[in-house]
Amino acid sequence: MTKSFQEVLKDRRSIRKFEGKPVKDEDLEQIIEAARLAPSGTNRQPWRFVLLKTEAEKARVAGSIIQPFVLEAPAVFICCLDKKAYTKGMVEKRMDELVQSNVISEEAAGYISQFKMPDKPEDVKIPPDAYIDLGIAVQQMALMAEALGLGSCWVRLINPGQIHEQLNLPDELKVVAVLPVGYPAQSPPPRPRLERDEIVVQL
Repeated sequence: MTKSFQEVLKDRRSIRKFEGKPVKDEDLEQIIEAARLAPSGTNRQPWRFVLLKTEAEKARVAGSIIQPFVLEAPAVFICCLDKKAYTKGMVEKRMDELVQSNVISEEAAGYISQFKMPDKPEDVKIPPDAYIDLGIAVQQMALMAEALGLGSCWVRLINPGQIHEQLNLPDELKVVAVLPVGYPAQSPPPRPRLERDEIVVQL
């Protein structure tokens, strides 16, 4: 039975126990597609993902992920930011795409291009909004997983530098988080949430 979006929002939980059943490749592709479609500042799309599915692949990052349940999941996404997305050439390419799509004007694109931007990824200092963009993409992945009857858990208790080294990732990628995905072997109750009046500020 297909869930409504409201049900997906209400039912999603952080899952820390998974069944051993493998996740279908087509479901993993839908989760990746959910990230691909996420919005980002200036459409920079800075997210990159490494998908670990086999025991050998997951073993490569053993010791760098503090919470053992992560590697017990049948699929683990290593969630990264790409410094190349913040280089001058790549930003200008994104600007051209937005102009061609009639999203922004040439004047607006020219204004953005005036800002000083590094030419090389190694000179990039990742801005705070990059982490927001990655968070949006990962949340869309988590919601898609829930819609497919899967569970996931956003995890940042990791050693990102070690993971980068163990997977021999390109220098321009920065490991930020991991997202284990699989069939839930638990059904946690709803977590406490603030009431509506506690999150809406009245003027």
